[in-house]
Amino acid sequence: MKDAPDATGESAEADEADRAGESADAGEADRTNDSADGAEAHIEPAPAPARKPWSRRRKAAVALVGLLTLSLLVVGGCTAWLLYSLNSNIKRIDGVFDRSGIPAAGPRPPADPAAGRALNILLVGMDAAAPGADPEALQGRRSDTMMILHLPAGRASISAISLPRDAWVSIPGRGEAKLNAAFSWGGPALLVATIENLTGVRIDHYAAVDFGGFKGMVDALGGVSVDADQGRTRLDGTKALEFVRQRYGLQRGDLDRVAHQQQLLGAIAKQITAEGVLGSPLRTENLLQSLTKSLTVDDNLNFRALLGLATDLKGIDESDLAFRTAPVAGFAERGGGQSVVLLDDKRCKELFAAVRADIPWPEPAPGELWRP
Repeated sequence: MKDAPDATGESAEADEADRAGESADAGEADRTNDSADGAEAHIEPAPAPARKPWSRRRKAAVALVGLLTLSLLVVGGCTAWLLYSLNSNIKRIDGVFDRSGIPAAGPRPPADPAAGRALNILLVGMDAAAPGADPEALQGRRSDTMMILHLPAGRASISAISLPRDAWVSIPGRGEAKLNAAFSWGGPALLVATIENLTGVRIDHYAAVDFGGFKGMVDALGGVSVDADQGRTRLDGTKALEFVRQRYGLQRGDLDRVAHQQQLLGAIAKQITAEGVLGSPLRTENLLQSLTKSLTVDDNLNFRALLGLATDLKGIDESDLAFRTAPVAGFAERGGGQSVVLLDDKRCKELFAAVRADIPWPEPAPGELWRP
């Protein structure tokens, strides 16, 4: 299996982004993202394998990948009318791979013809704008979950690499900041450019899942169960949306809000695999309608490309999935007391070199690799 502008004005832009959707806690931490001049207060070692936050992120990765691939794996049995309807639900945006407005980004990584038909998809999960908002108007929001989906040439597996949103990286034209600031400042184009520059991996497609689409998905599934403060709780669609959008009364602020989103993703994925859910044509259609209405992709991922992926991935099951966290060296503080994640440069280079070449990935450190 193959695993694998200057500083003036940036603070104001980040503040505007925080006012648009981030919690007060996240805003306090992110307002100084535009500067790398602050002293490093300390560096903590990478977390132990059993560290719970990383476990939650892995579970979120599994669920997010499942939500995206679910539509691909099921469309083979849909009628032509339903396929057309599902495709028309998906929002598409152009300019995702256009670097003309990001001169500091440099050229894109080349497509390696020796890698066959391998594909790399940047998958982003976020709490998007209000219903009906223009999908082009993405700046000012922040991405909660980011991962690279790698589909090898033979399509015999799917591997995902989670990128910590608090990873301290170089953002083209902006200096050093947390990774999720790239999306806030420049939308998908700047995020893609940042990740391509960071990894050297050419991103072939972009897909974003709007957490606001949870309501319809949860109702289509007949509700889901989560572990809330009051214990095990059954949520309908409305309650599920409240659960992932809660901002106040949380002990850890935005970190708990993200944990809610990840927990609900896991509950949806678990319910999807429950016996009888996909056996009901009506429930399957309702689920796929809700899912595709929550999906935004680059304009190159057209109807024909989606059908091709659906065909290629039909033989995939959970044993063919692997999820890995980008190697982390530890944690530190940057300007303004921001807590950031420091990536392990040497091991990241080795991992992403394997992704680019479409060859087996280097052995992971304990706790970095997770399989369903």
